[in-house]
Amino acid sequence: MKEESLAQAKKIDELETRLSADLEKAASEAKRVKADADVVVAVYRADAEAANAQAKEISDAAQVRSSCVAEHAKCQSRRETLEEIHARGFDLSADIENAKVLEAEAKAFLSDDDDAGSASGSENGEDEEVPEED
Repeated sequence: MKEESLAQAKKIDELETRLSADLEKAASEAKRVKADADVVVAVYRADAEAANAQAKEISDAAQVRSSCVAEHAKCQSRRETLEEIHARGFDLSADIENAKVLEAEAKAFLSDDDDAGSASGSENGEDEEVPEED
């Protein structure tokens, strides 16, 4: 019986040793997996921050472009209105020329944006001439 108890105690010690080794191995594997996961999370976080920054830049550029397009349309409309008034016999040559200058500046600013890689806006590309006085 004593021998049987010693054999069981030896077997228990062996099992405890094997269990301890397996536990250490599992803990080591868990630390490695956690480190890998931390690296992946850091990469995804950096990518998300970069994407957010790029989205903000694009949004800001779109707002500036939208403002320029609206200003161009306003200038073009004003010039056309002045030309209509002029065609009815009123002398607004100076105002028309000023409107053309403002429109050209707005158009140049928009084309500078296009050269910088922006998508082209809604420009008709036609030059209108001022009717000459009779």
